[in-house]
Amino acid sequence: MVSLGYFEILLAFIFFIILYIFGDNNDLPRNWPVLGMLPSMLRHVNRVHEMCTEILGRTGGTFLLKGPWFANMDMLGTVDPANVHHVMSSNFPNFPKGPEFLKMFDVLGDGIFNSDADLWKNQRKLARSVDQPPAILSVFSQD
Repeated sequence: MVSLGYFEILLAFIFFIILYIFGDNNDLPRNWPVLGMLPSMLRHVNRVHEMCTEILGRTGGTFLLKGPWFANMDMLGTVDPANVHHVMSSNFPNFPKGPEFLKMFDVLGDGIFNSDADLWKNQRKLARSVDQPPAILSVFSQD
């Protein structure tokens, strides 16, 4: 078992105070050399969804979140309709999800969120057909 002394606790406290004070610049997360934007995200963990909405609003709808360098967690978030259309429809084969994504979201099964390539196209066609109401043919008889 590892025991922490007063020096380590004081050092951690000072470190977190410094990160809290200098955590954000222009209300956008700061990219720290080793930690990436993780300190800013942890600082606002109680309101992470609101923070993401505010960041996307300030940056024009697209933002690159840099994670810690050792974790390979860089994420690109976008709400710009042109970018979403580019990724999801017109250029989908250039953005495969990959095996790590499938492993993380295995609980979702083989639905539209976890499928790639041809399986995704089939799932999308099926979802489109369900989304549209069926055509109703009405016949009126004249008496």
